[in-house]
Amino acid sequence: MTKNDVMLAWGKVGDQLEALGLKLKLHAEQEFADDDDEVSNALERLAEAFENTAEAIGHAATDKAVQHDVSEAGRHLIEAFATTVNQATSQFRVKR
Repeated sequence: MTKNDVMLAWGKVGDQLEALGLKLKLHAEQEFADDDDEVSNALERLAEAFENTAEAIGHAATDKAVQHDVSEAGRHLIEAFATTVNQATSQFRVKR
């Protein structure tokens, strides 16, 4: 996976969150029509926070230490899942 692939993947996440933010903004504006300025400002800050978070994650994804930690976390998750499945299978066999 290249740096460009990583940036593209996180760009898609950012785009999706932006679309979600716009939809939430529309719903909130309809719900709180009397408080337009307050709701609008709050939603703009929320959208900005989503965008900043997506950018930060995209930058972190290119960090070798972060890549290593993600890989290790994935490995541990797979091991935990396998252990759980093995235990469940053993218990199922004993009860049969």
